[in-house]
Amino acid sequence: MAKESIILELNAETDWDGATLTTLNRDDAIVTGQRYYKFNIAGPHGLLAADLGGLFSPVSAKLVGIAYSSWNPESKGRVVASDATGSFRQEITLKPAIQYVVVYPGDRLAFLTRDGGRGQIVLSVNEMSEQDAARWGMRHEPYVMPTRFRIIRQTGVAFAPNLGTLWQPDFTYDPDTGILTATESGTGVIPATSLCLYPRWQGCYVSIRYAGSNADGQLHMVDNLTRKAWVADTAMVDVKWSKVQFVSHDDGIALDATPAVVGQLLVCDLEVALVHPGNRLCGRYQGGL
Repeated sequence: MAKESIILELNAETDWDGATLTTLNRDDAIVTGQRYYKFNIAGPHGLLAADLGGLFSPVSAKLVGIAYSSWNPESKGRVVASDATGSFRQEITLKPAIQYVVVYPGDRLAFLTRDGGRGQIVLSVNEMSEQDAARWGMRHEPYVMPTRFRIIRQTGVAFAPNLGTLWQPDFTYDPDTGILTATESGTGVIPATSLCLYPRWQGCYVSIRYAGSNADGQLHMVDNLTRKAWVADTAMVDVKWSKVQFVSHDDGIALDATPAVVGQLLVCDLEVALVHPGNRLCGRYQGGL
């Protein structure tokens, strides 16, 4: 006989704050059919512990369906990991439609609502077997996120292509913005290996924008061996993203822009996305290139 889900109905008079640990005890629930637990929550609330009120083991993996009584796009749910920094594995926009997330040992569920209270959250919880976990994994393959870089010229030093020089900016990850940032005034060809962060046989798409420029920005695509270059975009409007270009694993790019005001801040943002070799050739074939 298949094991049924356990349902938790969570009713609160005020909004969930997304951070405060919620006092949830199975003994306080109104239980129907030994499967449906109704909680009327009093006091601050925002974060559910890994045992979900003592109904589950805190070290089991769980498949949790989440539904909320409002379509307000400001209301969010997160799966929060048990690490010291409280990183989150996944964030969803709450809605009446059931959405499923996987909760791993020690993970907590955080909710932030913006409806003035009297909202209802319903959880449908199943502890996962080995077969359940494998089936979920096969349907949710790894994905690659775009990478954002930022080069800051604090005193407005111009970007110059300087094709005879190799330049590898010293990027540092900023967790507050999610951007890899370098504050320096170097010039030259930036190799694709400094940007792609992928295996060497995989190229990437790149788009850039300047902020604080004199609307004269350019993007140069550079062949590594000969240092010959092609200007892919020119006279770039300030803060407007460039056309997307492909950078192979042995290519480079060069930046070119002057500040709008001498001595003032000049910034170049770069956004990069992985392209598998077959996908790149398929796109060129379909486009007749």
